[in-house]
Amino acid sequence: MSDNFFDLHLEDDIDIFKGLTILAVDDTNDILILIRYIFESYGIHVMTASSAAAAFEIIKQFPVDLLISDIAMPEKSGYWLIQKVRTLTHPQKREIPAIAFTGSVEDNPSEKALAFGFHIYLQKSSTPKLLITEVVKLLLGVVLRKPTSSLENRG
Repeated sequence: MSDNFFDLHLEDDIDIFKGLTILAVDDTNDILILIRYIFESYGIHVMTASSAAAAFEIIKQFPVDLLISDIAMPEKSGYWLIQKVRTLTHPQKREIPAIAFTGSVEDNPSEKALAFGFHIYLQKSSTPKLLITEVVKLLLGVVLRKPTSSLENRG
């Protein structure tokens, strides 16, 4: 599908995700506020954590439909978080769709993020529209791959 498809139907596509929960993880409060604002305006519940360790506890305790995480954080990184998530025994928790949303300047950050278990890598300099579009693509892919997933069973 072209980007034009998502430009034309973004509003409709986002509506099917009302009631889902996104967990945003970043050590910068302004980023958390921005992500919450963007997605709550579409009816998506947004939980936030300012550290990877706190995010991991949230994932263990609550249903989360999508993870958006910074990589470079103090103490434990987003890489640590996604590795811990991918080792969980509960399949719905272990297979949470995940986006690395970071300003990391390391070598080949997108390749590294994907190798560690993220599905998508985005630079923080990306526009909110690009972030929303990538979330829609990722969540639509989950719905299409898993017709009986929790995404469809939420009402």
